[in-house]
Amino acid sequence: MLKRPLTLLVSVSLASAVSLVAIADTAPEDAKKYRTSVMKSLGGHIGAASMHVRGIVEDNGFLGAHADSLATGAAELEYLFPAGSAVDESEALPAIWEQPEEFQNAVDTAVNATAAFKEAVSGGDRAAIGAAFRDVGAACKGCHDKFRLDSD
Repeated sequence: MLKRPLTLLVSVSLASAVSLVAIADTAPEDAKKYRTSVMKSLGGHIGAASMHVRGIVEDNGFLGAHADSLATGAAELEYLFPAGSAVDESEALPAIWEQPEEFQNAVDTAVNATAAFKEAVSGGDRAAIGAAFRDVGAACKGCHDKFRLDSD
């Protein structure tokens, strides 16, 4: 009677362990594809937020969603560049992996800037929103200048 629950418990435990290993063992090519997708998403939210902040398009309540997405995406940045994921042609420069402390500082700057932008949007003060958005742009530019291949 005890044998069946014990067998089930062992089976579930092994399946969980295998699943965790599979998750942790992302292929470098897949890590790069995921990183590219997230970065494109961030670029889209930056572009849309910029149009709202500059008054080119009416907000209609969507600026908050873009601010939320920017903060969420920025929080994920430190996980998007695992060792070995510089595969194929990439805009990610080797400095990311060669200077991890400096890269982490750039990521932290982006995380803080996007969190402040999200807070400013929640507050509704147009001047504060504009200033916080400029800080987001500066954080992105600072990281791209040092850690991204110039595609121009």
